Amino acid sequence: MGYRASFPWMYPLLATVLLTGGRKSEVFGLEVDDVSLAHGKLYFRPNEWRRMKTRGSERSVPLWPQLEEILRAYLMDREASGGIEGSLLFTSSRGTEEAMLNDVRKALDRMAKRAGFKAGEIRLHGLRHTYTAARIQTCDRGRPVSLYTVSRELGHRSTDMIEDRYGHLHDRTEEGCTEVVEFRIEPHKERLKERLEALAAVVAEESKAK
Repeated sequence: MGYRASFPWMYPLLATVLLTGGRKSEVFGLEVDDVSLAHGKLYFRPNEWRRMKTRGSERSVPLWPQLEEILRAYLMDREASGGIEGSLLFTSSRGTEEAMLNDVRKALDRMAKRAGFKAGEIRLHGLRHTYTAARIQTCDRGRPVSLYTVSRELGHRSTDMIEDRYGHLHDRTEEGCTEVVEFRIEPHKERLKERLEALAAVVAEESKAK
């Protein structure tokens, strides 16, 4: 059985962390109802699976078009597959009962190594930093997004940490910049040529395993 069949949630899970900046436990505990395709929002809120880190952690964040496309396809595939039913967006494959994911590091390392990365090179918390760096360089209605907005989207009650770590990026943001967070491979094809070839080989192998 291929990795995609074994871990059908891996790609949408990584995309959700990368395109929301959510903490690992927050994303693991997301329910299907926390995704509003109609309103373009994703909600981080307490539920039976996990509590939030602080009161300020409960929030809604933009469902960027790239993530909306990924999650829409994932939800359609999930419904069509007739797998484990339940409220969780990303469900552990342990047995037949619904369970929240606990730790994906081993599965992530195995997949990353096949694609030419080193074990430990890709971690979920690193994707949170990547999102923050990208988000802080976007605009909101034509003007650089405020540090407060970014802090709230990340579940922080204060702007101090964001300003200390990412303020230099915000200072370089100009009016009229992009208003969407997205990550596309096209601008980096030449630099990542070897890794993209490794990924293509993995995809080809996955297709044969179906």
